[in-house]
Amino acid sequence: MTKVLLGLVILAGAASTACATVTAKATPDRPTLEVPAPPAKVIETTPMPEPLPPVPELPSAPPASTRPPKPTSREPARTDPKPEPATTSEAAPPPVAPVTPPPQLRPGGTPEASEAAKQAQNSIDRAKQALGSVNSKQFAEPRLTIYRNAQLMLTQAEEARNKSDFENARKLAEKVEQTAKELQGK
Repeated sequence: MTKVLLGLVILAGAASTACATVTAKATPDRPTLEVPAPPAKVIETTPMPEPLPPVPELPSAPPASTRPPKPTSREPARTDPKPEPATTSEAAPPPVAPVTPPPQLRPGGTPEASEAAKQAQNSIDRAKQALGSVNSKQFAEPRLTIYRNAQLMLTQAEEARNKSDFENARKLAEKVEQTAKELQGK
């Protein structure tokens, strides 16, 4: 038992020395840090752009005439001179040249207006045919709602075509045709 007690005393001594910490007696002298002064704040001024000159007013377009222009007559020129009317101090204004409309801008790869109208009409006709072949009487409520939405989209496609929005009309008609095919397949 004495051996055990002696072993415990030795272990307790070793354990107590393991927990001991060592601290430095004095802190080493360090030089103080010198912080440099902040740099001077430099603001660069950017020159202001020169103001643009004002845009002149565009001449107002004359109202479109519903009458066709008068045909020019093919009579031979008269040979007897007419007396000239008395001239006034005001000069007659020069004739106004008809204003030609600017060319129609459209993205590259889009067809001309007549071709786009034809494509839109063909798409609408195919969509009508596809939607007409769908038997909606046996549909449950969710599919009936899809069918009604397709009918509404077809009406919107026709309205877009009437407003000369041929690209939108064609896209709507293609969606209606796709929806009708999906309704037939289910």
